Amino acid sequence: MDQLPPGKGQEWTDEERAQIQRLEQVCREATHWEMECSHTDAGDPWCVIYDQQQHRIILHIARIDRRYVLVWPTRSAIAPTIDRAIHIALAELVSNGSGN
Repeated sequence: MDQLPPGKGQEWTDEERAQIQRLEQVCREATHWEMECSHTDAGDPWCVIYDQQQHRIILHIARIDRRYVLVWPTRSAIAPTIDRAIHIALAELVSNGSGN
């Protein structure tokens, strides 16, 4: 995705949603992870991956000010594109186990 991400208050685009499905697949394969997506009061979209067994958020990803913000319990990152954000997220999830 080389174009500028959508501005404030716009839902995930089809391309963004397709990328997010890669995270949903990881959640389906994990024993006790689930993914929830919604949007802020301002309309910015976000998703979290939640570990039901440990009762904690594993990853939070959101589009804020045309950038993708990723937050884990111990660090955060910013990516300019959704494909880069998902690449970073998947690498981190794999390196920390897949919830099994």
